[in-house]
Amino acid sequence: MQFLTSSREFLSYWLPPLLGMTAISGLSGDLGASAHTLGLVKWLLSWVPFLSPALILVIHDLLRKVGHVLTYGLLYFLWFRAFQGHLGLGGKKAFLWSLGLCLMVAMMDEGHQSLVHSRTGSFRDVALDLGGATLGAVITPLFWSPPARGPFPRP
Repeated sequence: MQFLTSSREFLSYWLPPLLGMTAISGLSGDLGASAHTLGLVKWLLSWVPFLSPALILVIHDLLRKVGHVLTYGLLYFLWFRAFQGHLGLGGKKAFLWSLGLCLMVAMMDEGHQSLVHSRTGSFRDVALDLGGATLGAVITPLFWSPPARGPFPRP
């Protein structure tokens, strides 16, 4: 029965941020290159006849930057939830661990991109990612309060 409880806790708390990191890693390669995402944005906006190619490029760039902020804001929330909700870390420790992991992932992501022919690594993107994680830290208290007694009763 203890294994089942541990499995449920892993699935609930730890799998989401690990999947988030996996998604970031997958998009860090050629799949997330601007040429691929531009094609998707062009296809999605093809029904809007008055958009010029220049405006589509602006929208594409904006969506990519917003994607960074939202992705790292969500990743922060998922790590914070795991550290505070499952491990019971205090707010300051959960904050520091979560923000530190987001920064580590951002640096690894941009480092990896600098090695991919179709991508470029950017310190600006690391700063943008950290800004998204920081925004996540500001917003998280609005959506999360730790469970009073762990969510999974121990036998």
